[in-house]
Amino acid sequence: MAQLFDKFSGNYKTLLDESLQSTGFDTEYFSTAKIKTLARLFPEFCREPIRFLDYGCGNGSLYKPVTGFFPQATYVGTDLSDDMVQQARTLSHGPDTFFELKSDAWKTGHYDVIFAANVFHHIPDTDHLKILKELRPLLTPKGKLILWEHNPWNPITRKIVDDCVFDKDAVLISPLQSKRLFQKTGFYPLRIVFTTFFPKSLEFLISLEPWLEWLPLGGQYLLIAENPDQQAIP
Repeated sequence: MAQLFDKFSGNYKTLLDESLQSTGFDTEYFSTAKIKTLARLFPEFCREPIRFLDYGCGNGSLYKPVTGFFPQATYVGTDLSDDMVQQARTLSHGPDTFFELKSDAWKTGHYDVIFAANVFHHIPDTDHLKILKELRPLLTPKGKLILWEHNPWNPITRKIVDDCVFDKDAVLISPLQSKRLFQKTGFYPLRIVFTTFFPKSLEFLISLEPWLEWLPLGGQYLLIAENPDQQAIP
């Protein structure tokens, strides 16, 4: 997977924008929409000094939205692709923001939010459980691990993924599969939120999405997992 994204790192945004043409939106819109959704679901994070881990940060497209919607947050990003991490580092003046996945530096301290956005469908399913078990100890006692994934129940989403050059290895994960996976890891409670219902041509309907989050036809979904370990971390 690292070699695939290293290969396309130079024109990653251009290729992704091309694959999204049918929606009428670009990558910047979707990056902002993800964090805007988190801010709506967790307004308390907008005013608290949280630590936010962007697991599979790619070229750092979530960095500016996170620091915009969560102004007191400490953002940390990590990715398997060294080339993408190098790109991401151009966005931040601080040395402790973006790290290669193989580094131990991002594993120091604990996080209030661990966000994996459109990452797990690139990872072999045999590794999913192992990764979740590695991430869970990094959460604060009341921390949340949030998986954002493409919804394979949406035919338009499947078409976009099929047409995207760096999604050739992607194996989409259904909401029910994700839920079963997180249950095996011991997360509880779990909540599934469906999102991304409308293209730009129907942009005037996007304000209705909070009332549709139960409907399993959204182009994407979130699985919000609570850390059940409420014991204080020493």
